[in-house]
Amino acid sequence: MPPQSRLSDPHAGPCTMGAPSPILPPCAMTVIVCGLPAARVTDMTMSITPPAPPVPHPIAKGSMTVMIQKLPAARMGDLCAMGGTIIMGAPTVITGG
Repeated sequence: MPPQSRLSDPHAGPCTMGAPSPILPPCAMTVIVCGLPAARVTDMTMSITPPAPPVPHPIAKGSMTVMIQKLPAARMGDLCAMGGTIIMGAPTVITGG
């Protein structure tokens, strides 16, 4: 089971051009994980694809069994809409299936 992702945890992949970029606010402001709001499917990340300006895009895949504010919880290893993967999460909070 992977760690729970939070506001500002990075994601990386082809859309970030090798430089990890953060999960953007607001996330779940009423669910705090290690001091930060929990990330969920549909919360936004940022792609850095020069020469175009940065483009926000949603987290696309999350837990099938854990819901946060009626949305699937996002975890380390889950995918974003433009092909990136969340690469960090809360080390002490594990989110299932």
